Amino acid sequence: MKTPKNTGLLELFRHKTWATVQLIEHCQGLADEHLDAGIPGTFGSIRETLKHLVSGEEGYLSILTREPFRTKAEGEAFVRSDALPEGPVPLAELAERIRRMGPRWEDLAQDPELPEREVTTTDGWRLPGAALLAQAIHHADDHRTHVMSILGARGLEIPGGEDGLDVWAYAWSAGQAQPLPASADG
Repeated sequence: MKTPKNTGLLELFRHKTWATVQLIEHCQGLADEHLDAGIPGTFGSIRETLKHLVSGEEGYLSILTREPFRTKAEGEAFVRSDALPEGPVPLAELAERIRRMGPRWEDLAQDPELPEREVTTTDGWRLPGAALLAQAIHHADDHRTHVMSILGARGLEIPGGEDGLDVWAYAWSAGQAQPLPASADG
């Protein structure tokens, strides 16, 4: 395994996977009336937002792991073989897709050449891999917040209680945060 130059980036990707799975699993227990609800200022319903989050993450992963396109037409003609189907997708499938991507994101976070590597999008843009790494983290954070806002606006419990799904909660759940002893002899 490669030694990451930036373990902070690796932890951000681990947090992203953990938090997204926690949120999707929490939502699996919701009634359809809640899953199909949205509020102004968010992407859409909980169901639509979670599907969009997973689809976006798969798209970013595809961009970072495939050969760059040489032309805009080549990008426009590209079709991902693993794209989500039209219509609703079971939340369990979305959670499983996030779980499967987790180790791949961790590998990418540890690739010292990826931030400078040129990648291309299907809509004809060329950019450094670092931009896609940052976008993947931001996109997931943004849409998890949308879902949490819908849950809160509907008076529903949010995953993680008052701690939510932030990086602190991840560190505690991963056993990274340890309390100091009460005294020097403890």
